[in-house]
Amino acid sequence: MRLIRKNTLEAVSLEDGFLWSDEFDWKPIEQKLERAIDGTLIIQEGKKKSGRSINLQPADTGMGWIKRRDLRKVLAWSELQESFELQFEYPHDNRRFNVIFNHEAGALDAKPVKGFPTISEDDYYNVTMRFTELENGN
Repeated sequence: MRLIRKNTLEAVSLEDGFLWSDEFDWKPIEQKLERAIDGTLIIQEGKKKSGRSINLQPADTGMGWIKRRDLRKVLAWSELQESFELQFEYPHDNRRFNVIFNHEAGALDAKPVKGFPTISEDDYYNVTMRFTELENGN
């Protein structure tokens, strides 16, 4: 998996231990049901164009690690108000998503894997990253 900053084409590789925890929670159809005064059902329905949540979290504490140096870069990117490309690089899944960081949900959570302050840029963190998918043209 890779996160690519679209403005510069810089990329950060992410290990395969991230689980898209809300992959199947997306409901692509928005629907509102109301009743008219005479009891007739009024249905308003439309297909969503964007806004799908992509929350990547470690499948367990032994997965979803990122080195401190890469975490610092991803954190800095999250403050840029830019869009990114999230690429899956699994043998069975090569999807690409146009995303922004979801700050409303808390864009990043990170904890040192060892449970105490890190001493090296090569030390690992367990990270949860939260994105929102955009339409391809945004």
